[in-house]
Amino acid sequence: MKRILIIEDEQDIVDIATIILEDEGYEVSSLNGYPNFEEKVNESHADLVLLDLNLDGYHGGDICKYIKNNDQLKSTSVILMSANRDIAATKDEVGADGFITKPFDLTDFVNIVKTFVNKRELAI
Repeated sequence: MKRILIIEDEQDIVDIATIILEDEGYEVSSLNGYPNFEEKVNESHADLVLLDLNLDGYHGGDICKYIKNNDQLKSTSVILMSANRDIAATKDEVGADGFITKPFDLTDFVNIVKTFVNKRELAI
């Protein structure tokens, strides 16, 4: 079973995404902020991280850089989630694999997740 870690400080988004992704057959865990994110990310063994760009008091881009610069995690796909209009440029700047613009269409959300989980399967 593929594992997805959601790092998001809006609990409603975490709840909706978790329900949708579990219905799709994924194992989902979440982190609603940044304290001790390193430990949670390392322990999650996630295939994909869905990462809010604007966490309360923290920038998700720093978490993305941590993941992508960590030899044991760099193959983990990271998708940024944000209502920020500059998310495409930020994606490139922090090394994320993709992005989802909030608010998102649920069907598009699932399709984007499937695309990146499948990309990782092909790369292994």
